[in-house]
Amino acid sequence: MQADDAREAGDAGDAANPGWRPARPSDICILLPARTSLHLLEPRLDAAGIPYRAETSSLVYTTREVRDLLMALRAVDDPSNQAALVATLRSPLYGCGDDDLLDYAVGAGGRWNIFADRPDSLPAEHPVIEGLDHLRELYDLRHWLAPSELLDRLVRDRRVLEQGYAGRAPRDLWRRVRFVVDQARAFADAGGGTLRDFIRWAALQTDDGARVVESVLPETDDDSVRILTIHGAKGLEFPITILSGLTTRPQIQRRGVKLAFPDGTDFAVAMRKDLATAEFERFTPVDEQMDLEEKLRLLYVGATRARDHLIVSVNRAASSGTFVRDRATYAELVWDVSSRAPHLWTAMAPTDPGSRPRRAAAAAPDPLTDLPVTELIAFDDWQPEVDRVLAAARMPRSLSATAIAQADHDPFPEPEVEAGLLKEPPDLELPAWQRGRYGTAIGRAVHGVLQTIDLATGAGLDDAVAAQAAAEGVSGQESRIAALVRSALAAPTVREAVASGAYWRESYVATTIGDRIVEGYVDLVHRRPDGLVVVDYKTDAVRSDAELETKAARYRLQGATYAHAIAAVTGEAVAEVVFVFCGIEGAREVRVADLDAARARVVEVASAR
Repeated sequence: MQADDAREAGDAGDAANPGWRPARPSDICILLPARTSLHLLEPRLDAAGIPYRAETSSLVYTTREVRDLLMALRAVDDPSNQAALVATLRSPLYGCGDDDLLDYAVGAGGRWNIFADRPDSLPAEHPVIEGLDHLRELYDLRHWLAPSELLDRLVRDRRVLEQGYAGRAPRDLWRRVRFVVDQARAFADAGGGTLRDFIRWAALQTDDGARVVESVLPETDDDSVRILTIHGAKGLEFPITILSGLTTRPQIQRRGVKLAFPDGTDFAVAMRKDLATAEFERFTPVDEQMDLEEKLRLLYVGATRARDHLIVSVNRAASSGTFVRDRATYAELVWDVSSRAPHLWTAMAPTDPGSRPRRAAAAAPDPLTDLPVTELIAFDDWQPEVDRVLAAARMPRSLSATAIAQADHDPFPEPEVEAGLLKEPPDLELPAWQRGRYGTAIGRAVHGVLQTIDLATGAGLDDAVAAQAAAEGVSGQESRIAALVRSALAAPTVREAVASGAYWRESYVATTIGDRIVEGYVDLVHRRPDGLVVVDYKTDAVRSDAELETKAARYRLQGATYAHAIAAVTGEAVAEVVFVFCGIEGAREVRVADLDAARARVVEVASAR
């Protein structure tokens, strides 16, 4: 088997197959729909000598070493729990063999109680006696140490990290243990409570749906197969994905009190099978259907984690009964669809058609499983289509006016990139007063003042300058900001806008070009008899006429994009686009030449991006 995109991994790939290379363990991910099959998977991987690591939090809490630690904490928290006590003594933490336990309990008459007197017939260094003494010591410390400190003490005293050398992957064990200890510290920092509270909280983390945001990060040089739950793999992709553990039997009948909140009622509750509210009886079929839909969604998520190869095991027990979707395993659901797809059979190992699951004869077609079957296409035909779709998906669906201007001049030498075109950070990450205007801090402050003060009289200028300087972190530059603002107020185009009486400031505009949205914020728009005029303030330092022309050329498509969007949205003609370059000694204006040609170029650039 091979993994795609060897160039990303720094490999040269196969000479006959450029871009492909032999697969490594780290290319492979095994996805489990539930954590319950992990204990069956691990010994088989060990027997095959395959390095692996469990990364999902719920999987980590079900590994042997973590279960042993939690079991020891249970024995410390509740000395009357003899099952936990014996299981802890038998674990690698204390290393007591069955012969040691038999010798202690039967031969010497010892009791499974950390407070009981030790049999005189056994030496003090007997492994069971040493284990009981250590657990008694931890019990005495449980009120003085936080759960995280008690867990850390247990790890250090019993040499848990050192035990990793006895296994196939010591670093994997270290990673798991460190993760759980760190989780215990986080529990304590959040005011988690007592040792018993921590044990209950840790038990909840084994739930596949637990909301645990932490992930168990591997070392960068750890070349191992990854094992995750499907829930934990959401949003990720892997070169080779194996769906395993699909024979887990769903538990439809749940014991205990069941509570639901169907739409249109306060609540629905069932105390036992024959004691339930009428609302619950009506809700039950819907609830079971939602269970099926959730299983199908989970299968979809798991199957779409594969980037190059998907391997699905449909090994399942032979069934002699009628196929019932609600009680089917994941493997049976997959086989139910695939076994009815004759074109898919040709790509599978020959199978006796008689082994197909039988469906209820009177069952009506169901859209969830009676899906239309389509022809499988050859890989050489499929790959170009995938490449086309992925290339289209990578293309931005929205383009800012500044992005179009940048694209028309790429590549800029790094020192030549204009600050006025650096407008790509998402607005949601910025304070409200900065949204729509980026560039330099001085430039943002100038735009902020011009957005709020009276353009006719300049009233409120000093207060606005002080506020914007503080907001942008450029206190001490108030005089420069004020001078730039006054130069803009005195610019002929701005005076014309004020005199027209019909002008709009800081206007958001957007339109579509092809299947993309182009958008931007226009500093000033005013109406005159021959059409609308777009005004864009610039605070660039300009030292010569040649430099002014160069900068205006780089901003040309930005202004043309504003004109194109405004014309498309309003249906009015745009007479001209004017850049007002603000300066300490006065503003200088530059108009976009041949605006129609510039707008045509905008359409060309946006369509090509």
